[in-house]
Amino acid sequence: MRGHPRALEMPMSLLGPHIDPPLALIPLILRDRGLAVFQTTLRDPRRLSKESVPDLEDQEAYAASAEGLWGIVHASMLTSLGSPDPRVRNGSASALTADANLAARLGLAGVCFHVGYAKGHDSRQAALDAVARKLSEVVAKLQPRARVLLENGCEGTELGDSVEEIGLVVRAVAAPPETVGVVLDTCHLHVAEFDMADPAAPDRLADAVDRAGLAGRLCALHLNDAREACGSRRDRHAVPGEGTIGDGLLRLRSHPLFEPLPAILEMSLEAAERGIRYLSGCR
Repeated sequence: MRGHPRALEMPMSLLGPHIDPPLALIPLILRDRGLAVFQTTLRDPRRLSKESVPDLEDQEAYAASAEGLWGIVHASMLTSLGSPDPRVRNGSASALTADANLAARLGLAGVCFHVGYAKGHDSRQAALDAVARKLSEVVAKLQPRARVLLENGCEGTELGDSVEEIGLVVRAVAAPPETVGVVLDTCHLHVAEFDMADPAAPDRLADAVDRAGLAGRLCALHLNDAREACGSRRDRHAVPGEGTIGDGLLRLRSHPLFEPLPAILEMSLEAAERGIRYLSGCR
């Protein structure tokens, strides 16, 4: 099966929902709504095993109708590249590698994953070092055009809860931007003490991205509002405009660094449609 290089061209509308498989239905769902950007999964998000990977027929049906679409994949939520448990660590690496290589064959722009957890390590730095070592192994096994995307976290001992920590891992891996990129989640930033409702937040975030050396690695946004307060450390997504960030998302989208990025709304399809109308100025 051949990928569709044209699927990587940027569509006119840069807003889109998360849509679960089957992959073959995604183009129809998007086009019925005048959309061209999406996120999906390539395995059960609660498992690392490959029993739920879309079969070849589903993959081919998607690829045959995906021209003009732009999408990324979300890795399993169990991904933990720095886990002290070798079964989890190696299983995470195998699943992430397989997802990234399949995504590339399907013409998708990359696979985003949460960095992992500090639990079981002597320090956060030791945990970040472990993630970087395992991620380097993943990168070495990626096929041409495959890309992995680090996403910022927010809860408990989760790593990568700041742009600075994401930058530490990326610099340690030292892979090119076309192989290792970044996805920023606005809800995660907000509840991890980066106040996205602050009118100065877009400039502050752009400065942080620049200092971390990540400006050329930004691939997409997870443009989620937050149900919980800034600093709550609770990952609860809200529809854009209906949470504690509110119009801060509109300000972020108008910033020159973030405006060109595709933005995914991680919520039900109905809720995402409501959020897209808000972000598009159709309140």
